[in-house]
Formats: sequence, C-alpha cells, structure tokens
Amino acid sequence: MLSFKMGTMDWRITSLLILNLSFFSLGCLKTFPVLEEPSPGQEGLVAFGLIVAKGGISNGIFTGLEESIPKETNLSSISGQKINLEDRGKEMEGDGNYRFLWVQKLQLGKSENGVPKYFVVTRLPQNQSLVLDSASYSYTTTQTYTTVNKYGHVQTHTYTVLHTSSIPIEYDPLEKSKFSFSNPGGLEIRFIGNFIAHPKGINLSFGGPYTGTYVLTNLDTYLNENPALISDFKNKFYGKEEVSPKGAEIHFLKRFIKENRSRYWQDIAIKKLFRLDPKIREAAIKAKIQIPSQDLNSENPIQEQNKL
Repeated sequence: MLSFKMGTMDWRITSLLILNLSFFSLGCLKTFPVLEEPSPGQEGLVAFGLIVAKGGISNGIFTGLEESIPKETNLSSISGQKINLEDRGKEMEGDGNYRFLWVQKLQLGKSENGVPKYFVVTRLPQNQSLVLDSASYSYTTTQTYTTVNKYGHVQTHTYTVLHTSSIPIEYDPLEKSKFSFSNPGGLEIRFIGNFIAHPKGINLSFGGPYTGTYVLTNLDTYLNENPALISDFKNKFYGKEEVSPKGAEIHFLKRFIKENRSRYWQDIAIKKLFRLDPKIREAAIKAKIQIPSQDLNSENPIQEQNKL
C-alpha cells in the first residue's frame, strides 16, 4: 500500500488520498453500494443535497429540519416518468471477498451524523427536463398510557412509532426553470445545488405533518439573504469553502471522492474538482499524488518525472 508524507500538505487534498488506498485488503465479507459504471463517455451523473423543513419558515428561519431519505423521494420528467431514488441495485461479488451493490442512485452521508445527505443519480433519461417531484422524511411520535392491574397498581407505558412522510413539491411556472435540470451526458458530473423543501404557507396542523404545498428554496440564495444564519448551515454544506454555488459544489465533490467506491466516477470528480479549484491540483502534484491523466492538458508531470 502506498504511503505519503503529509508534512505541510494542504488539508484540502487529504480526501484525495483515498485513491491510493486499497479498499480490498480486508478479508471479511462486506456489502456496500457502488455506482454502476457505464460505457466510458456515454452517461453523465446528477447530484444534489436535500433537507426538509417540515415546520416551514418562522421569522425568516427554517424550523423542523429533517434529513431527506431515499424512500418515496422521486424525480420526474415533463413526460410524467418518475424515478424513485431508492434503488437496491444488484449485488455482485468483488475482489477480496467483498460484494458490491451496483446501484443507479446513491445517497452519501448515510452512516454519519451531522453531514449533508446527497443524492447521486445516474442512468437518467436523455434529452428530458427533470425536476425533484417529491421528497420524504421520517419522524417519530411518542404516546403514553396507564393501566391498573387487579391489585390496583398503576403502570405507565410509553411507546414510540417511526413514521415516513412523503411531500409533493410544486413549482411556480415562472420559477420552474430555476430548478429544472437534465442528464449532462458522458464524462460529466452536474451538481445542481443544495435545496430545502418547505411549506409554502403557515403550518396550521398544530405540530402535525403539514398537508399543504411544499416548495424549494436554494440554500445559497437563502443564506445570502439571511447572513446571520450562515453558521447553522455552513459547516454542513460548505465546510471551509465560501457560501456560493462553487463552494457548495467543491464541498460535495470532496465528499463524493471520499465516499463513493467507483474509480470511474472518482476520476471524473477529481477532474472537475481540479477545474473548480486549481490550488487543490497544485497541492496534489506537489504531494506526488497520482492524478487522472485525462485531467491534464499535457502529460501528468508525476508520470514524466517517473520516466526520468
């Protein structure tokens, strides 16, 4: 296994080290999801972050924030075709007694608390405008009741039930183009942004699930309009990057490179990360981390150095 001297290496490229680690050195049998690799250059990938504010907006602040979950979260096309984001894929045996779960949709951050849950989707229909059709979230309710046995002893019982609620998302005709996207085509990862789905009106259900219309707000826009709230979302959706579409995308790409197990998509993500932030590429070259050759206009300087 390769190792690198960290020294004063820029912290931003530490996630790239995953490219030089062997995922297959353990002897135990495990299953983990891996995005299916298409024929090279024939298919693109779309990703976005999504949370649900089931309480809506109160005094300019989102309330009742819940993580979105794959179940009953859908994309749809203008033609009405729906794409459910919960896809178990197919299990395939891999090297080193691993099993890979090849999937069309992958949700990053499922195993970690306090990180954004990104949806990553491949095999999208060609030449069709798509939107987020619905989202879902889970919540719990707790109920307490008492019983009296024949001896007059009173007992209190409490039980908690986990619920999943699916919410339809509607778009103003004049605003729909802001949230529409399409398959970007081969060798391309399109990060369309981070969104908050929230009630359009006031929640009058007295603490229960909102039953009215949900709409989307872009998180970049919301934070720029409410700078006092940046600290609540910045670390989660931007890390140490600026609060902007570019900063949000850089932060996503770093998590994608770290967490996704497909080398095909990793290389494309690194290529885009280097385009967005050349300083990361320079730090990677200085640290002698292998760079996907298709990223560079000329040959990889590390490869050239190795030839000498």
